[in-house]
Amino acid sequence: MSVRMFTAPLILVLIGVAAYAANPGDAVAGKAYFTQMCKQCHTAEDGDGGGEIGPSLVGVFGRTAGVGDTRFSYTPALQGSKLVWNAATLERFLANPAVTVPGTAMPLPVPDQKDRDNLIAYFQSLAGQH
Repeated sequence: MSVRMFTAPLILVLIGVAAYAANPGDAVAGKAYFTQMCKQCHTAEDGDGGGEIGPSLVGVFGRTAGVGDTRFSYTPALQGSKLVWNAATLERFLANPAVTVPGTAMPLPVPDQKDRDNLIAYFQSLAGQH
């Protein structure tokens, strides 16, 4: 195998991390987006009245994908993904869940970069609260 095969994906990951670091999101705007677009299926804070179709995202930042909410049956694809939810993995997943984790039950991407940045900032702001 050539080094070139591994270089291109690595460069793309590094560009994504650098782009996120250069454009941090707004946690308040992220909470507003979450309330409008995600709360139908998910909850992110205890007592926020979020839906129960998808898993709870309470404490999601820093957690291993496919674990956490014991009331939810995670897909084998998500359980086997070995992802840890951080800024880079959330960015990739939110941009295109089906490509990042083929077989995931997450049906909707977050197409706008700023909305993803804001959601990630919101999740990160909650990391130490649980």
